[in-house]
Amino acid sequence: MHHFFRPLLGVCCVLFLLEKTSAQTVPPALETSLNRALRSMRLSLGTRSLSAAIHFKDGSKWALAEGISSNTPYDPATPAHHYCIGSVTKSITAACVLQLADEGKLDLDARVGDLLPAFPHVNPNITVRQLLRHQSGLYDVITNPAYDQASKSRLDSIWSLSNLVRDYIKAPLFAPGTNWSYSNTNYALLGLIVEAVTGKPYYEEYERRFFTPLNTATIVLPPYDPYPAKVAHLWTDTNGDGVTEDLHSFFSRWRSFQTSAGPIGAYYATAGDVATWMRAFLRGDLHTEAILNEAKTTVATTMPASGRYGLGIMERKFLGLTAYGHGGDIGYSAISYYFPAKDIGISVLNNDATKISWDLAPVIQALLKAYLDYETLTAAQSPGLETFGAKIAPNPFSEQLALSLSLPDANTDAQVVLLDALGSTVARTETLRLPAGTHQIPLSDLGHLPRGLYWAQVWIDGVRQGTIKVVK
Repeated sequence: MHHFFRPLLGVCCVLFLLEKTSAQTVPPALETSLNRALRSMRLSLGTRSLSAAIHFKDGSKWALAEGISSNTPYDPATPAHHYCIGSVTKSITAACVLQLADEGKLDLDARVGDLLPAFPHVNPNITVRQLLRHQSGLYDVITNPAYDQASKSRLDSIWSLSNLVRDYIKAPLFAPGTNWSYSNTNYALLGLIVEAVTGKPYYEEYERRFFTPLNTATIVLPPYDPYPAKVAHLWTDTNGDGVTEDLHSFFSRWRSFQTSAGPIGAYYATAGDVATWMRAFLRGDLHTEAILNEAKTTVATTMPASGRYGLGIMERKFLGLTAYGHGGDIGYSAISYYFPAKDIGISVLNNDATKISWDLAPVIQALLKAYLDYETLTAAQSPGLETFGAKIAPNPFSEQLALSLSLPDANTDAQVVLLDALGSTVARTETLRLPAGTHQIPLSDLGHLPRGLYWAQVWIDGVRQGTIKVVK
């Protein structure tokens, strides 16, 4: 939630032990390059910890965390640690609204006054589209000093979205549709609209529509979900002395914020699940092409780097590539972008309040560069699947499948790795040393796998030559 934390806590190192995990089948050379990029960027930023993840076009994943969650007890950051993702949450709220529009249950140009009861200073002619794109002109209730005071004085209280808007709204900044200004009030109203249209709490709709189908179980909203077992502690400079302190005891109990700002920016997640979420959303797994194109229709903003804003998503360029995603700040900071040209999602999370989401953009760029450099190198070195006449049959498969390869040289190492749609390895062959000639490499005992989309990776002499899409 953009620049939210500064009025609340005043501001919205040493090299520590590294602990990491990497997802299945990421080539060692790429893993090394990505690890080095993240390690270098954390040292450059001087932040307490960074957790990052990439979901690649073939379904494989890379994840790494460097730095610390806490000193007492000493707890190195790992990819399993949750961070508050701030306004990256807005992409989830927007996706739910867009899905309701896809289903014909909601018109993006419907008037707020036709969907919700009246609120002070909320023009009933504001449209859903204007809320999504921050063109409503509404005052940002989160920046109201009275909200700051009330939410911190009653940490354990449960708030409603309606009370948040009604109690802390002020006069609008401009007439609807005449300008652009980032306002968290827009997404409080969108959460209420989701509930009005579906008849269910917004957080139940998000779970049912997105998190369960995508298997992104780490994306949670306390107190409506259990508080995560592993949370990277928030570090902030509370007294202005230039030294950050562990604020976990405060932030973890801040139920007034979690409940009042749920659809605005209060969700927790791991970097891995955020990368999976953003890629699924913005490559079109959850919506029709028409509605996603509307979401990607952006307008000029006052954001850095000539950033533009669509329907709950930001647009900007990294290394010349167009990317769509979102950032968020609530002491914690987060940034997540999807690159359509490469079909990859990259996410970076941070637990140091001296940094904001814009500070994480260079980390996205460094990881993207590492990937692009690896892609260029392997494209030059790898002969590709066509050279080996690689084919998978049967496709669709049921109990088994087999890879056909024509190897020009003797003593060639070959392996097949089968991934599901989420990038998890579900079957693999041993690495086989084969003579020259045509070979059939079988993958058996696949009957237990559920129906759906899979990816067969082909490895020759330790280099991933390519991926073949298969269906069960």
